Amino acid sequence: MHYSKEDVEILSRHVSNLDRQVYVVHNVPPEVVSTLFAYVSRSPESFRDNLLKLIKSGDIKAGAGKVDYFRKASEIASGFHKKWVVGFGHFSVAEHAVLNIAIEDVSILLSKIIEDNRLASYTEKSTRYQVFDRNRYYKPKRIMKSKFANDYEETLNKLFDFYNGYFNEMLDFIKGKNPKPKEMQESFYEMKCKSKACDAMRYTLPAATLTNIGATFNARSLVHAIRKMLSNPLEEAQHIGMLLKEEAGKFLPTIIKAAEKSEYIEKTEHAMRELALRIIEKGSENEKKKEFDVKFVDYDASAEDKLVAAMLYRHLHEPFEKVLAKVKKLSRDKKVKVFEEFFKKLTNKDAPLRELEHAYYKVEILVDYGAYRDLQRHRMCTQTSQLLSTKHGFSIPEEMKEFGIANEFSELMKEAKELYEKLAEEMPYEAQYCVPLAYKKRVLYTLNARELYHIIRLRTGKAGHKSYRRIAQKMYLELKKIHPLLAKYFSADLS
Repeated sequence: MHYSKEDVEILSRHVSNLDRQVYVVHNVPPEVVSTLFAYVSRSPESFRDNLLKLIKSGDIKAGAGKVDYFRKASEIASGFHKKWVVGFGHFSVAEHAVLNIAIEDVSILLSKIIEDNRLASYTEKSTRYQVFDRNRYYKPKRIMKSKFANDYEETLNKLFDFYNGYFNEMLDFIKGKNPKPKEMQESFYEMKCKSKACDAMRYTLPAATLTNIGATFNARSLVHAIRKMLSNPLEEAQHIGMLLKEEAGKFLPTIIKAAEKSEYIEKTEHAMRELALRIIEKGSENEKKKEFDVKFVDYDASAEDKLVAAMLYRHLHEPFEKVLAKVKKLSRDKKVKVFEEFFKKLTNKDAPLRELEHAYYKVEILVDYGAYRDLQRHRMCTQTSQLLSTKHGFSIPEEMKEFGIANEFSELMKEAKELYEKLAEEMPYEAQYCVPLAYKKRVLYTLNARELYHIIRLRTGKAGHKSYRRIAQKMYLELKKIHPLLAKYFSADLS
């Protein structure tokens, strides 16, 4: 299409080029972008042409201000979304409307609730590279209005006093233990030592510690996230959910109307908890049991054959069932050859081809909450995590033992446990806030072999935290027991 001088002037502000088949659409309100992309399913026109029509629909001039410039286009988008997204539930088009959202001063506990939404991107304030300040923790109204208010503040203040009081001494201890190599830059050395000190001392931080998150959501995922938060039993989650809805409504005024409290989520959470506590017999508190760190609780015993069949399937024209039957008759050497060719060109810059997704594993882990915060980021798998508690003991970093503060740390952990147990009787959800990151929790993962490969490769790396490195290493060793042929081609650092 030939564009007039005025058209070129308008489009140049909103598309990255006027003559190529790939271009970026920018400086356009999110709901307008969503409508523009929705048009492609029925309109033969290009995105540029449809954008131009939307912009010029109000018969405005190219030099108009930003608000008026898209006023009419936004009205058209609003009507479109009211009918198709909110009215008929066609949320797929809402995925093209994207918001970058800053979320500040929320508890670490809530950060995991927010980040439980799979289809979004997050960056969070790091407990590895930043030191957290005293008194910067969340105080739930339900606790602060109860008889436990003073105990809550006193215990959490003690945790922060220990954390801040010993931080510089721990940093000096680590520097003394690890002198700077001559060839290393001073700034890099300081950063590495600080991260080691943060790694050790973060075990003290309670889940109430305030953090910041940068989040990128498409509108569909954001609506779902807000619905979950508004339906969460924690008041903090409901409050932040409402703030998210209000702020997103400034840019997604129509789509965000679908973000309402879900009776299904709210009532089902309550009903499942009641049933779990009533029909599943609890073990004796005095019963001694060995806790495992990693256990493959369920898996497909024939996964290796199915993976070989999946790897070959793409290049054949037979049903999978027949391909699998033929694979099962192959010699081990031929199966090895398939795996070798599939993996041999794979580098650290590559992700394995998607055929690995045809094998699934159900893995249960017991991990300290600090390390869980990192493992939880692997959202391509399905995760179900139990409430944070003090029931499974806590981890003590080696640096605390070497520095000589492990006993004092253990006493603090006992105080936190006593407070948790008092709170949990009346308010099990709010009780989580007082639990330090050192305490362990159980999580159930269902993941495919491709995601398992990614977790093992990334989380066994030397730069990782010791706690989650051990979990990832044990995942690899468990995989090696059940599927040695597959495990042979996984990248794992067992040092």
